Amino acid sequence: MLALLVEDQADLAELIIDYLESLAIACDYAFDGVNALSLIENNRYDVIILDVSMPRLNGFSVCQKLRASGNNTPVIFLTARDQLVDKLSGFSSGADDYLTKPFELEELVVRIQVLAKRIVPQRPVQLFELNNLVINYTEHSVRRAGRLIELSPTQWQLLILLAEHSPNIVTRSTIEKTIWPEQEPSKDMVKMLVFRLRSLIDSQDESTLVHTVRGAGIALREAI
Repeated sequence: MLALLVEDQADLAELIIDYLESLAIACDYAFDGVNALSLIENNRYDVIILDVSMPRLNGFSVCQKLRASGNNTPVIFLTARDQLVDKLSGFSSGADDYLTKPFELEELVVRIQVLAKRIVPQRPVQLFELNNLVINYTEHSVRRAGRLIELSPTQWQLLILLAEHSPNIVTRSTIEKTIWPEQEPSKDMVKMLVFRLRSLIDSQDESTLVHTVRGAGIALREAI
């Protein structure tokens, strides 16, 4: 199971993530609503745990944007706002559950498990294929010559970005703005991300598909 926790209190977020992962619930983390929408756009989650009072974009607005875009991933609000008007606002924005702080971690887990079992209509399978590389957008999976490749969220984002522009070149500036929209990464961060992705995609003596074009950027394509 993969959850997304959206919470601007770092200490609380760390506590929740550690507990969920101890129960084999993998958890991505976003510190505000804008960051959350970026992750949701590029990843598929079983449940979203969403705070309400956050900088830049509050939880109600995030949930409304999700539902307006057709995203029906289960959402549970986890917030200190415990008034009836807040709960009504949460459910009217599209939430599936509402849990107020302070709370017990055990109860949060039970609610997550219940929501994750909710039947979500399946989307049509969407694939990108290049040589023997297959990216399954629906399953959020990558295979090369039949072998499953495990990618981190940022590696997945980079691969999808390259696939969307394939066989054209993606500039380093575009990569930086897509992967790190809220910060200015160092050149080493971009270089390391590309290196790690290439080592996963082009391993085992396979033909190179991730190409660095000196002075231009990165391209996903067969060798010219």
